[in-house]
Amino acid sequence: MNVHELWKQRFGLFLKEARTYGKYIFNDHLKFILIFAIGVGAYYYQQWLATLSPSFPAAFVLAVVLALALTAGTVQTLLKPADLVFLLPLEEQLKPYFAKAFRFTYLLQLYVLAMLAAAGAPLYLQVLKGSGQSYLLIVAAAALMKLWNLFAAWEAVYSMSSRTRLLDRLARLCLNALLLYVLLSRASAVYAAVLVVIMAAYGFFLYKGNRGRGLNWEQLIAEENKRMLLFYRVANLFTDVPALKEQVHRRRWLDPLAGLVSFSQQNSYSYLYVRTFLRAGGYFGLYIRLLVLGGILIYVIPFLYGRFILGVLFLYLIGYQSLTLWKHHRYKLWLDLYPVPAERRNAALLQLLFAVMAAASVAFAVTFLAATAAVTDAALLLIIGLLFSYVFTYIYIKNRTNKADLV
Repeated sequence: MNVHELWKQRFGLFLKEARTYGKYIFNDHLKFILIFAIGVGAYYYQQWLATLSPSFPAAFVLAVVLALALTAGTVQTLLKPADLVFLLPLEEQLKPYFAKAFRFTYLLQLYVLAMLAAAGAPLYLQVLKGSGQSYLLIVAAAALMKLWNLFAAWEAVYSMSSRTRLLDRLARLCLNALLLYVLLSRASAVYAAVLVVIMAAYGFFLYKGNRGRGLNWEQLIAEENKRMLLFYRVANLFTDVPALKEQVHRRRWLDPLAGLVSFSQQNSYSYLYVRTFLRAGGYFGLYIRLLVLGGILIYVIPFLYGRFILGVLFLYLIGYQSLTLWKHHRYKLWLDLYPVPAERRNAALLQLLFAVMAAASVAFAVTFLAATAAVTDAALLLIIGLLFSYVFTYIYIKNRTNKADLV
């Protein structure tokens, strides 16, 4: 077997999938939203920086954010479930393959680190009063630390214990944050040297401890499947993804919400869509994540109009990601057996979308009220949210459900 050719084939297939679904994800519609969001975010970020005092813990904030980025991620091997049978006997010969996977992952994650570092540069220059040259040196040190983190994460794969891998992540997170804080706060070089020695010793300990062990193939394949499943779920928001395997979670604690829909013939589609939203396809999980993230940003952003814009933006994201519910059951022929008019299907979907967006509007308004204690402004945010939810659902989405792109 030519392992170099194997990597070339796997990498080619990965790029093909990324390009195929990428053109649907980054369409003109989403590009406009992203450009708008980046522009608004950059404006209010500058406004926020102007309000910071010298006592603001900028070094701590930057150290934690960059440390999380350094600790996260594992080597993207592009392995498939069948490799557990066919490639396991060739583990020793596959070292060049894994070396290429390591380099690919490092370059990919280095790009993410560079974007975070660029976003943190104004905070470092304005609050910490550092120079551009010193910050570039810190970013270069972070790039080397990312290399160390990927090496440690790869060595941790040899362990069969999930508890050991969790402890490894926690240890690396602490070491990353401490070293970055020392560098950002311009503390004594002795502290940095001590931390570098500890990190080198930790890496050597992992390397020596894993000699003679075989790779944890089940873990590598599980991580790769998890990574691709996340990509497919994002792509499924914009187009059908045949490779996406449907997962259903019981979630008994949500039964009272599902029980709000009365069990009757006219509510057949409502009954179906509500349970689909709560249990299948990751809809509910993504909804909660967007709700929490939007609430946090609305709470911490100190500008009135910025909070309003963020509220509407996250309502749009919530509504748009829930829209794929329409296609969730499109290949299930038994829906045609429902003794219910087809118009009820559209109505059930619109009712559900408006309900989840209205609930998000209420949550954002309550968060706004908790942050500012301004009852009038919170009520205004709630009214704007409900109006946007209604227009988005019963005008924009209703028009789309009457066209072929959702049928």
